[in-house]
Amino acid sequence: MENGKTFEKLIHLARKKGIAVKFAPLQYNYGRLKGDRIAIANDIGIEQMNKTLAHELAHAYLHYDKGNIIQNDGSYEEQADRAAEMLLEMATEL
Repeated sequence: MENGKTFEKLIHLARKKGIAVKFAPLQYNYGRLKGDRIAIANDIGIEQMNKTLAHELAHAYLHYDKGNIIQNDGSYEEQADRAAEMLLEMATEL
C-alpha cells in the first residue's frame, strides 16, 4: 500500500482518539506526544512520518495513564515500537 494511504489511516485513528497531529521543527527526535497532541518533525520523509506517528499513537493508547513516560527504564519505548509495527502492518493490509 502507498505510504500516503497509510498516513491517512493513522491520521484517522488519531482523530478518532481525539488527538491533533501537527508538524513542527523538532530538534532531538522525530515525534512527541503531549496530552492530546502529537508533533511530527517537519523535515522527514513519509515513511519515517508513518513510523513516528504509529509510535506516538502507540504511546497514546498504551501509556496514556502513566504520567511522564520519558523517565522510565526504556520498556515504554520498546512497547511503543512493537505496537507501532502492528499498527503499520494493519494499516497497510486494510
